[in-house]
Amino acid sequence: MDEKGFGESMAVHEARREDSGADVGPGQTRPVFILGIAERSGTSYLQDLLRVHPDCDVDGLELEEDHFVTCANLLVKYVYLASRNWKQWWGPQQLRKERELLCQCLGDGLISYLRLQVRNRRILTGKVPADKPLKVLVTKTPDVTNLHLFFRVFPDADLLILVRDGRAVVESAVRTFYRSFAEEARQWAERAAAIRRFADDDSNRGRRYLIVRYEDLYSNTEAELRTIMAFLRLDPALYDFAAAVNLPVRGSSSLRREGADWQQSFIAPGIHWHAVPKTADFRPLERWSGWSRAKHERFNWIAGKHLASFGYDKQSYRRGRWLWNLWNIGLDMLPIEKTKQLVQKVWREMKFTASKPVAIGFLWSKLRRVVSLSSDEDSL
Repeated sequence: MDEKGFGESMAVHEARREDSGADVGPGQTRPVFILGIAERSGTSYLQDLLRVHPDCDVDGLELEEDHFVTCANLLVKYVYLASRNWKQWWGPQQLRKERELLCQCLGDGLISYLRLQVRNRRILTGKVPADKPLKVLVTKTPDVTNLHLFFRVFPDADLLILVRDGRAVVESAVRTFYRSFAEEARQWAERAAAIRRFADDDSNRGRRYLIVRYEDLYSNTEAELRTIMAFLRLDPALYDFAAAVNLPVRGSSSLRREGADWQQSFIAPGIHWHAVPKTADFRPLERWSGWSRAKHERFNWIAGKHLASFGYDKQSYRRGRWLWNLWNIGLDMLPIEKTKQLVQKVWREMKFTASKPVAIGFLWSKLRRVVSLSSDEDSL
């Protein structure tokens, strides 16, 4: 194919990509990606808010977190491996363009899968016709790994990057998943830095992305949603803002199901992702309000410098500065936190196993057997 032919194929490809936004049915649904800074950052909340809009309504269907961008490095590696033996008849610059085109085509394939997933879920549930039009499909992943590759794979997609105060993310992760405080703080810091690099990268200027703060979304819901809808080209006149303010809560670490069985050892008892009414004592912005100085000092040491990047104020202390610095250095050098986490995990696994009826029955049968053998020996 000569250079003119390649240019024509690019034009056809771009025309098809433009047609993919047409309002005809689920096969031409426009995707919106939500990438959260970490788990517990509120991606379910943002997705549920957008689904209140009729253009984004999927009739209550549950879709998987896609994790496409998390694994985008494998797609890029595949492109380079597949193309390394291509003949460079038009030079390295044209080869680079063809590689970029292949990345985009792979991205188009992933978007097609999302559309088919909606169709398949409709068929499985029987709630609505499989071909019911859906203008905008909102998909989410609570992870910004490989964020820098997003527009290589999805150059025409809309991207919402959701950030949340790292202290709230860490506290919620510890409460919900029994995660390590220090490891969650490090992860938040790394991902906050990745978002900052992405925003500062000149190659992303003019791209279709918007950084949203969870705190603004929750405390000033209508104004923030109007900003998001303007970005996503959604008509706010069709939106039910009253329903958004009273939106049920899913997956909160504070609204647990009372008396629920402990289902998984790495998830706290009572945690669930079913929608429940918002109660008066639901205060997600105060998640870390009860932190001790030790927690603040540890978080500030690990991730505090990234708070200001997103408009969060750091809780600072003046007295005993050098003592707290030594304390943090000691925790960095010695395996104290890892040992504590391991001991807690072993103890939790033992409690979880003992809480199960099968385990109790097994232990009781063993105990009865030991007692029986002991009685037989005494009778002899």
